Amino acid sequence: MRGLSRSTERATGLFASQEDGRRALAEGRLSFVQGDVTSPSSLPRAVEDVQAVVQAAQFERAPVEDPAHALTYERVDRDGTVNLLHAIAETCRAQAPAGAAARQSAFSSHFLYMSGITVSAEAPEPWNRAKWQAEEAIRGSGLDWTIVRCCWAYGPADKALNRLLGYSDYLPFVPLFGPGRELLTPVFVEDVGRLFVRLVAEADKSRSTLFRLGGPDTVTLDGFLRAALAAMGRRRPLLHIPKALAKSQARLLQHLPGRPLTPDAVDFVTQGGAVETPDRELIADRFPGFSPTALSDGLEAYLRRDRSGPHMPRYLA
Repeated sequence: MRGLSRSTERATGLFASQEDGRRALAEGRLSFVQGDVTSPSSLPRAVEDVQAVVQAAQFERAPVEDPAHALTYERVDRDGTVNLLHAIAETCRAQAPAGAAARQSAFSSHFLYMSGITVSAEAPEPWNRAKWQAEEAIRGSGLDWTIVRCCWAYGPADKALNRLLGYSDYLPFVPLFGPGRELLTPVFVEDVGRLFVRLVAEADKSRSTLFRLGGPDTVTLDGFLRAALAAMGRRRPLLHIPKALAKSQARLLQHLPGRPLTPDAVDFVTQGGAVETPDRELIADRFPGFSPTALSDGLEAYLRRDRSGPHMPRYLA
């Protein structure tokens, strides 16, 4: 397995901090190549001699876009995906023998894209629009493709949930934007990884298919946070900040160094996103035995106070 990273040293260090990652690196099953999806010239080496490509890249500090530094959904989700598609096609053509067989070989790679649960052709938000355009480019690329529209993926490195929970370290309440009634089907991050392994290994069951992935529990945002606090053994009231007030504050904060918040980011964190029964049935039918982790089990896997080690969020370690 080959990973693409803007910093191979940083990526190697991150995986080396986990037992499974250390073993994969030591056994040569995982390596990294330096590159950036927004830099087309850096991509051919990354996709050379690969049978499948998983595009799950995202810019730092998402969902807060920073156009001045090219950190936007258009640059990473849309343009980055198009750059990868072009690199795959060009690399396959260069490696293929001449003649009609070359055209068949040129489009033999399997391209898998991690999209968002709220993406649709009609959605006006910049993240949904960029991801929809990326999906359209994938479907029209001529490559074998699989798209996964994923719900909120929570886990040790989930900056959204863990940032909210971090407030409970020093505040007697947990603040959040909006009414907290948005419906969610959060999915444990390890389940996302398990599904992508199945998608690659059983490509005949996933080609030319769009899956919607969520967890087994449907909750409101309030319910999600309360369940996470319970897993931590904490009881904190939730303080709801009206969305209109949050966006008015964000209009000022976006001009500060580092752009701590933007109006679009407020919209992003207050949107819902849930799968339905047909979505779950499609995955279950294609991949028998795949069962997403219950919300309580997933949260306790890394939030329980009596646990330690790499599965703990940094602010709890």
